[in-house]
Amino acid sequence: MGGDRRGVARDAARTVLVCISNPGLAGELSLALAEVGFRVEVVDTVDELASRGDDTQTTVVIVDDSVARWLRVTIDLVRRRPEVRPVVLADIDNPDEFLAALTGGVAGFCRSDASVDAIVRTIQSVQISGVAIPRDMVGPLVAQVRHGRGHRMNTAAGPIDVTHREWEIMQLMLQRRSTREIADALYVSVGTVRSHVSALMHKVGAVDRDDLITMVERAGPR
Repeated sequence: MGGDRRGVARDAARTVLVCISNPGLAGELSLALAEVGFRVEVVDTVDELASRGDDTQTTVVIVDDSVARWLRVTIDLVRRRPEVRPVVLADIDNPDEFLAALTGGVAGFCRSDASVDAIVRTIQSVQISGVAIPRDMVGPLVAQVRHGRGHRMNTAAGPIDVTHREWEIMQLMLQRRSTREIADALYVSVGTVRSHVSALMHKVGAVDRDDLITMVERAGPR
């Protein structure tokens, strides 16, 4: 290890919390991040991750998709600590799921089989620019911005901007459709619907699905 990694100043270090299922990778990643000036702490469980969320020096949290409810965990963490930038190791191939994770607060993405160097570069990019988007998802993201944005939804917490897919899902939720019924109607997976619902809950500060529906209905015409 070496080369351009040494260009990162030690006094710019921030804490990175690592919560991934592979202890070998966690160890290698910790050493690599320490070498470029980060202070690293490895946590074993989601509960421990949540309890360490009050560390004011934490800027990046790394989780992988083997962590149960990883998107819900990251959305909840960002809701409590907006300055935290989650990086997820996950194989997200569906643009809808990727956009749901992005709007829910995930800042960086790596494939689950990414090398240590690639993960370090992603974390550095997130620290510098705030986000690290995979190349294969740039196209769908641009298309979403160009064609799928255009909806503003009134809620009891105030108006929010939603994607076209979030808008579609919300309309079906207001019809009291189940998650499976929404997935079947839109030809997407149940997981995709849940990801979008989580993103919507994050945007309005709802505690659960019923709370989200109530907050939208109280706002009147949409």
